[in-house]
Amino acid sequence: MNKLLHTPVHRMTLRRTASGGIRWSSYVGDVRCKANNNTNSNNKKSLFYNNTNIHNDNHFKKNIHNIGRGSFGNALVGNHNIDIASHHHHRQPSQSHGRSLSTAASSSTTSTRKHSSTGGGRNTDAPHERLLVLGSGVAGCATALTAARHGIPVTVLHAGSDREDCNSYWAQGGVIYRNYRLKESGRESQLVDTPLSLVNDIRIASGYTPPLQRTSPLEECTYSSDLFQNPQPGPGSSSKMGRTCPASGVNWNEDAAWKLALEGPGRIRQLLLGSEDGGLGESHGCVVPFDRTATNGGGDREEDEQNDTVLSLCLEASHSAPRIVHHADCTGKAITMSITRAAAEHPLIEFVGGAVVTDLIADEEDEGLTIGARVLDKRTNGTNDYYAVHGVVLASGGLAGIYQHSTNPLGFNALGSSIGLALRLEDRLSSSGHDNRGNGGIVSDLEYVQFHPTSLYLPNEARFLLTEALRGEGAVLRDSDGRAFAKDYHPNGELAPRDIVARAVFCESQKSSDDEQHNAYLDITHRDATWLKDRFPSIHAHLMSRDVPMDFTKDRLPVTPAAHYTCGGVTTDMDGRVVGNVGDGLYRNLYAAGEAARTGLHGGNRLASTSLLEGLVFGASVGEMAAGVVTSDEGGNVDDAKMEASEGVVETMHRARHAIEQRLVMGQDSMSSRGSNNGRSGDDKTSREAVAILAHLKSLMWDNVGVVRTPSKLAMATSELTAIRDEAERLWEDSNGGAGWEAAALRDAAH
Repeated sequence: MNKLLHTPVHRMTLRRTASGGIRWSSYVGDVRCKANNNTNSNNKKSLFYNNTNIHNDNHFKKNIHNIGRGSFGNALVGNHNIDIASHHHHRQPSQSHGRSLSTAASSSTTSTRKHSSTGGGRNTDAPHERLLVLGSGVAGCATALTAARHGIPVTVLHAGSDREDCNSYWAQGGVIYRNYRLKESGRESQLVDTPLSLVNDIRIASGYTPPLQRTSPLEECTYSSDLFQNPQPGPGSSSKMGRTCPASGVNWNEDAAWKLALEGPGRIRQLLLGSEDGGLGESHGCVVPFDRTATNGGGDREEDEQNDTVLSLCLEASHSAPRIVHHADCTGKAITMSITRAAAEHPLIEFVGGAVVTDLIADEEDEGLTIGARVLDKRTNGTNDYYAVHGVVLASGGLAGIYQHSTNPLGFNALGSSIGLALRLEDRLSSSGHDNRGNGGIVSDLEYVQFHPTSLYLPNEARFLLTEALRGEGAVLRDSDGRAFAKDYHPNGELAPRDIVARAVFCESQKSSDDEQHNAYLDITHRDATWLKDRFPSIHAHLMSRDVPMDFTKDRLPVTPAAHYTCGGVTTDMDGRVVGNVGDGLYRNLYAAGEAARTGLHGGNRLASTSLLEGLVFGASVGEMAAGVVTSDEGGNVDDAKMEASEGVVETMHRARHAIEQRLVMGQDSMSSRGSNNGRSGDDKTSREAVAILAHLKSLMWDNVGVVRTPSKLAMATSELTAIRDEAERLWEDSNGGAGWEAAALRDAAH
């Protein structure tokens, strides 16, 4: 077993107290990195700078470096009080070292929530001193928890009445972690599951066929700008990061894959795992009850040797190693319940339900600086402006719900709300004469919609997802005669990339000459019945709850592809900042994370179980960016790109505060063309019309922009979708914003 180095993690956050003093709060952990000559340059620390004059204060930096490791208490750094909470935990494999320093809202009042904190709560006198997060899923909550940990107040807006009403909740299979136990045959020191192997799996699934740009291994670390391989967005350049495959035309960003692979395990430990698995979840109240399996010791970590059980790791399609942690077949539910509860209990985070964001608010006199959002209250149909000094985060999911057959839940979810908001902002700024340089837009790769190969096909019933994990556990795709057909399309059969399996299922289902006879089934009846019910309890319960029950331990399940996930989205850089053809390439104070964002991670097709990890990794990065994180290496050398970004965040925050306070003083309506309509219910006729048009839009998308697309069908869809968009805008304009959430949903879906 390789010897491991241990380095303390400190995350420092600046708060101004009621008496005018300064309070520092700290999050401390410790990390490992392989003791070899290749990894030293990859071991990163993160350091926050605020707008005070401490950038060159060597005495200040030295004192921070001297803070002890392992426990939290009170300490002095120079003349500053360090407020540290007690915590001990196991050692863990390498993740980013971190120290943080950020400016939070001045606060002398207690939290507006029932929870209070001696470190200061939300400032009720200045509610705009906050970060505004749109969406309560994994990406939104990871952003909120990370920003709040650094002293930034956060308001999370969600369209559903319950904060758990999000797409993350419905994820079945699991989330990528890392298999620290599986070793190369005959090479006990060599792990099978490495960051490099995961990056290559993501590449293969994406449809990008050229070899990796980087073939040398990297160990877990913060993926900082000195490791980037592709140009970053900027003036006069494309907003999309990555390279285009000459054979398939797929644009894929290898840097995003490396970020996920290198930072993912650390984010899992930081946000979801407890001390039993080397995690820090107890510190913020989020320990997800992942499935476990008995162990006989061994492994690369002390926790594996000391515990009777370890995390259960399963294999899913197109993965080269079993690396998926899961909670039965409802992993999304387990994670969502845990992380939303932890966020709701944080004194600096508040949730607002029934909140449909209809437009972003921008200061058009200041290069379109985002300063808030206009919000429709579903309960009263009234509208309010939510201002946010620290910016707005688009994290409300993708657009796969605009298809007639979709694995996404009904309601406001997955109708492209973040994408619609971004496009409307771009349209407004363009029409007001703002600079539109560059080759890319605020959204990109929207054509990359992933269709899940196996949704339950029952006529006149909503499509129900049958997780990838079923095929990972041995389920076989068969036609109506019982013939296994998956290997007709790819040597890996059922474990081929999703797009290939989806086309295989679609093609086989079209072969039936009898409309009454389906021709694509998923068969796992060869596995033990008791084991199946325990491993997939949600699927078993759903099948047995039908008027005519189905038993997947005995019956083959009819399947069809269904729209599942949006691989494109709102274009961002590696820190989640929205980029596009405006000014210097950045939409200031606007971020995106999770399925709403396009980082280039997925290319044309998503690897199984990357979605929840993407939300955690990029959501946490957004939370840190909004608070101004700067990385430095072991020698104290600061990541120049992060430093510049941090300084930009501070400058943007001051500009946003000035713009917001001007509006509040002047009593200016942020969007004067839209009346508030408070307290008036929506027009029932308009709402019914919106619902009917949305149903037609979904049918149009499925028939013409589905699994198989042709130029003629795409041309017809484009023409009709343009007309639907115009009609959606007409309904909204005629109602002066009072048409109700159904019209708002249609407006997003059609944009």
